[in-house]
Amino acid sequence: MKKTVLCALFSLAATALTAQTAEPVVMTVAGQPVTKSEFEYAYNKNASIAGAVEKKTVAEYAQMYLDYKLKVAAARAAHLDTLQSFRNEFMQYRDMQLTPFMVDQHYVDSLAHMVYQSTANQLQGKDMLRTAHILVMVRQGSSEEQFKQGRHKMDSILTLLRNGADFAEVARTTSDDRGTAGRGGELPWIGPGMTLQPYEEAAYALQPGEMSGLVKTDVGFHVIKMLERKQLAPFDSLRDEIYTALRQQGVENRSAEERIRRMVEASKGRLTREAVLDSVMQAATATDSDLKHLIGEYHDGLLFYEMCNRTVWGPVEADTAALEKQFADHRDRYTWEEPRYKGYLVTAKNKKALKAALKVLKKNIKGDWRRALRAEVNADSIVARISGPMLVKKGENRWVDALAFKADQPKNTHGYAYAKLYGKTLKKPAVFTDVRSQVIADVREREEKIWVEQLRKDIPHQIFPEVLATVKEQ
Repeated sequence: MKKTVLCALFSLAATALTAQTAEPVVMTVAGQPVTKSEFEYAYNKNASIAGAVEKKTVAEYAQMYLDYKLKVAAARAAHLDTLQSFRNEFMQYRDMQLTPFMVDQHYVDSLAHMVYQSTANQLQGKDMLRTAHILVMVRQGSSEEQFKQGRHKMDSILTLLRNGADFAEVARTTSDDRGTAGRGGELPWIGPGMTLQPYEEAAYALQPGEMSGLVKTDVGFHVIKMLERKQLAPFDSLRDEIYTALRQQGVENRSAEERIRRMVEASKGRLTREAVLDSVMQAATATDSDLKHLIGEYHDGLLFYEMCNRTVWGPVEADTAALEKQFADHRDRYTWEEPRYKGYLVTAKNKKALKAALKVLKKNIKGDWRRALRAEVNADSIVARISGPMLVKKGENRWVDALAFKADQPKNTHGYAYAKLYGKTLKKPAVFTDVRSQVIADVREREEKIWVEQLRKDIPHQIFPEVLATVKEQ
C-alpha cells in the first residue's frame, strides 16, 4: 500500500513539473527539471561510447546521468558558474555555435562579388595559369662562382628533362623550392602581377604541356612547365569555390561580428554585445532543440569538470601519501605483462664522451645533470646525450631493446654509436610512480564514489520511472 501511494505521489510530481516545463520530466535535481528531450539527447549521444563493452540501458544510464547532474548542482551551489573564467570560456563556445544565426548573407555575397571582380580586373582579359617549376636557388648578392654553379646545375636538369625524364619526379628530387617539390613543383593558379616578372613573362609564352628553357629571376634559375591555362569562368561557375575560400578565411565570423556591431550601435547604448547574443540564443534554441541541448551540455560540462577537478581529481593527484598507501595496500593489483627498463640511456659519438657523460650522470643524478652535461662534456660541440628518466618496455626504444632486452644493436645511430644504460630492468612495479596513472585512476574512482554517495544524501533528487519508460533509443 505504501509503495502504491509513493508511486502515485511521484506521478503527480512528474505531472506538475511537466505542466511547468511544457515537456515531460525524467528527473529533478536540486529542484531543476531534466526534460525528456534533454535526457534522450544525452542518452543517444553518450550511452554507447566507442570502445565501451556494451551500450547502457536507459535505466542504467539514468543513474549515471543523475550522478552527473548532482555534480553540476554542487558546482552551481559553489557558485562556480559566476567565475569570470567560466563565463569567458562558456561565452566563447556559445558565440561560436550562434555564429551561423548571425551571418549577414548580403555582406558575404558582396565580398564574394568583390573578390571575383578584383581577380577579373587583375587578369585584364588574360588567362589564368597553372604551372609547375623546378628552382635552383641562387639569391641576389651571391658570388660569381655560386651563379656559375647554379647555372651548371640547371643546365644538367634541363638536359635530363629534354631527354625524357619525368618533370614531377625531377622536381621532387632536385628543386630547391621545398614547398612545391613534394607536389612535383606545382604552384597555385596565377595571373598578371602575382609572381616574379621574368617568371610571369616566360609562363605566358607557354601552351599546356610545353616547357620553358632556363628562366632567371631574383631567387635563382627556374624551368617552367605549363600545366593548364584558361579564361576566368563566370561568377556563377566559381560561386561555391569562392564561398568555400571565404569561409576558410573566417568570413562568417567577420560577418556576424559586423552585424552584432551594427545592432549594438543602432540601440544607442540600450544593448551590449552579450545582450544581443542572449537574444539570438533564446530565439535559436526555441526552435532548435539540438542546439539548445548542445549549448546546455557544454555549459554543464564545464561546471562538471571544474567541480570534479577541485573536489576529487586535483586533490587525489596531489596526495602522494594516499597514492603510496594505495600502491602498498594493493600491490598485487599493479602488475605488468612484460618487464620494463627503468633508468637512463646515455649515447655518445665516442668512448671517451660516453665515459664522461656516465660520470656526469652518476655524480649529478639528484641534481641538474643536464647543465653539468652541457658544461663538462658538450661545451664545444654535442658529443653525448642522456635520455631519461624513462620507463619502457621492449619495442619502445631501440637502444634499450639492445642493451636491456638482448635485441640487435641499432644499425642507424646517426653518429651516436656508443651507448650505456644506467638503471635496471624490473619484472614488476617497484614504487607507485611506476604505475602512477593506474594508481591515480583507482584512488579517484574510490574517492569519487564516496563523494557521489554524499551528494545523493545532501542534494534532493527524484527520477520518474513512468516518464523514463517512454525514452526512445535511436
